[in-house]
Amino acid sequence: MDGENSRIFFSGVTQEPITMLRYDSGLGLPTKSVAKAVASSDLVLPGDRGRVLAVGEDIAKGLATTDGDQFMVFQLSNSLDGPTILDSTEVQPSIDGNVENPDVLVAIEMLAFHVAENEGIDNKTRATLRMDIGKDDSSTDKRFDTVFWSIAAGLQLYNNAKSGKTESKDLKSDFSQALSKRPIEIPGALGRVTFNVIKHQEPPWWRQVFTFLESDTAKGLVSAFGLPAVTQQVINVFDQLLNRVSDSSPKVLFAGRPMRLAFSKQARTDFTGGNPRVSMGCLNGGFCVFTRGRDFNTVAKSNAVFYPTIGKLVPATVHPGDIAAGGYDDPLQNVTYAVFKLGTKATKLDPTFNYGG
Repeated sequence: MDGENSRIFFSGVTQEPITMLRYDSGLGLPTKSVAKAVASSDLVLPGDRGRVLAVGEDIAKGLATTDGDQFMVFQLSNSLDGPTILDSTEVQPSIDGNVENPDVLVAIEMLAFHVAENEGIDNKTRATLRMDIGKDDSSTDKRFDTVFWSIAAGLQLYNNAKSGKTESKDLKSDFSQALSKRPIEIPGALGRVTFNVIKHQEPPWWRQVFTFLESDTAKGLVSAFGLPAVTQQVINVFDQLLNRVSDSSPKVLFAGRPMRLAFSKQARTDFTGGNPRVSMGCLNGGFCVFTRGRDFNTVAKSNAVFYPTIGKLVPATVHPGDIAAGGYDDPLQNVTYAVFKLGTKATKLDPTFNYGG
């Protein structure tokens, strides 16, 4: 985007400048309120000029990270036999994909976010989450521009009402609501997913960006907002939320190099060309687990099932009575993970359709 001729690409169709972000000069941050689209040269937060973060893989640059912190998406197994989770390369797409329906719509809901017991949570500990989902650059689709559905969320890891660490089941959010119930569009069904979570102490500006329902402790522990179909320049603005916590004792819970994932058999075939030596990651609708790469074996071998009532993965051998009493040995107590529910649907997107029309 350049100067007066800049446009925001919305569902692959070039639009007149639309309302996207408003800068709060006092905070130096993007807020939920919106204003007109801006040129790329203006996509820098006041006070941050000269140190704009790159998107995705560089979001945690300067913080202590290892390859083991890289987030991984795993499908929760549909069978009680075998491992609890499947590596994305082991997933067989449930959507065929064809000329009539080459694209995929996705809805996503975070059902639980479990923070490891050894993370040291106190009454000022918070987390800032960033997720971007959209079309991968390698998609065979040429009808739509590469845009992303971008989400930012604030998580209160300490529950003041209960004077303790927030329970996994209370760290939940329907990201479809944050996106105004507009489904995520993946033209060509080949997507790119980026997920970043940084734990930190609460900075002064944080509650002004993330608003919480203080009267409802069960729902007021996560605040999320998002923007549909935005370019990488706008994602840069969102990513600076994480840049702003650099002075608040940050620690990376999940690092976010993008994952390329096929959401249909056709998208997988289009990318691999049928070469058996190319292992393509795939994802289906249903339940999936986001965890760090280094924790894969621990989760896979735990023989766990997901209990939505407590928001945890629990070994299948544990008696429900022991779960209710909390009297069981949890092999995943020191593993940080998130459980998501995905809805997917094959479709054919119309590049001439205008949501703003």
